[in-house]
Amino acid sequence: MDVIRRPIDLHDRIMAMRNQEDTAYACADYLDTLSSISAPVEELSGLNVNTSSNGVNELWREKICEWSYQVVDHFDFNREVVAISLSYLDRFLSTRSCNKKVFQLAAMTSLYLAIKLNEPRTLKMSSLVELSRGYFTADHIAAMEEAVLRALEWRMHPPTPLAFVRHLLSMLRPGTLINGVWHDVMEMSRFLTELSVCDYFFVNHKPSTVAMAAIINSIESIGEDRFSTSDRVQFFEEIHSTSGLRQDCDAVVDVRNMLRQMYSQSTGSDHQEETVETETGRFRPVDDRLEADSPVCVGQIDSTTRSSPLYEQQYYSHSTSDYMLHSHINNELQEENIPSNPVPPSRKTSKTAYRTRPGAIN
Repeated sequence: MDVIRRPIDLHDRIMAMRNQEDTAYACADYLDTLSSISAPVEELSGLNVNTSSNGVNELWREKICEWSYQVVDHFDFNREVVAISLSYLDRFLSTRSCNKKVFQLAAMTSLYLAIKLNEPRTLKMSSLVELSRGYFTADHIAAMEEAVLRALEWRMHPPTPLAFVRHLLSMLRPGTLINGVWHDVMEMSRFLTELSVCDYFFVNHKPSTVAMAAIINSIESIGEDRFSTSDRVQFFEEIHSTSGLRQDCDAVVDVRNMLRQMYSQSTGSDHQEETVETETGRFRPVDDRLEADSPVCVGQIDSTTRSSPLYEQQYYSHSTSDYMLHSHINNELQEENIPSNPVPPSRKTSKTAYRTRPGAIN
């Protein structure tokens, strides 16, 4: 549980995290150079497929991110695991060429690793094979796991935007906990950082920048009667003196604008259709919303994992016995009519992010 507690070594922690994001955990703009990178993944993973990178693009990454959120939501893992797994995937792809099939395998393996290293319970490899409907074998996943670990040089604990948010918000005055300001800013910032995970735009921006932008946007929604101008100025001055982060730098401004756009889309008409209220006037519980549209086939999930008798009406209109998570990544991602460099008419927000919108029951 998040609490407003300021660590004694806060400055050292933040500076260590900022050094990490600048060095070991930095990620290049790999989509522009993916096809020219050497050391094809197939040689490391044991997959006998050609190395063409045709089709690996922003849309693919967004789809795989949505799929990852569906997995962690269904198994009740921490959603921050998805940010960690995408860090693995992005940094891995910046060092290797790959095609569509290997991209899927790398994404699944990255999520598997993130869960194994950051959750008290893990997702069995046999369950992961089932989630791919046998598209990949345990040998494929094991080989890819070794390839990812070697490529990332075992740097498996990236600083996430949400980790920066937690540290920065510990600088808020204790009074903000009493009047609910800390809670509201924390939840809105959490929501915005989750939005940022799905969009490739943020790959080239540091987690600290995303965190700073999310906090600023979140504070804008707080009335001055609850959080005065002087308190805001003092808060941002302390952030700058402790971390070196500035609210007016160009990178923060760019990220703030993108987050505003994504948030606006997430609260549009499509969003309203998904936030149907119950008879009590409250949103449906998370479990109900999760299970109503989860593509996981409960009947084939390992008996040790969470399950429930649901899916009478699937979001994707597939039968319970036939629909698996692999359908989401194989049927949608591997369609040949997806252009290799799509230019969407506008940025769209992952539907899975709606589950943690501010005001929802989490």
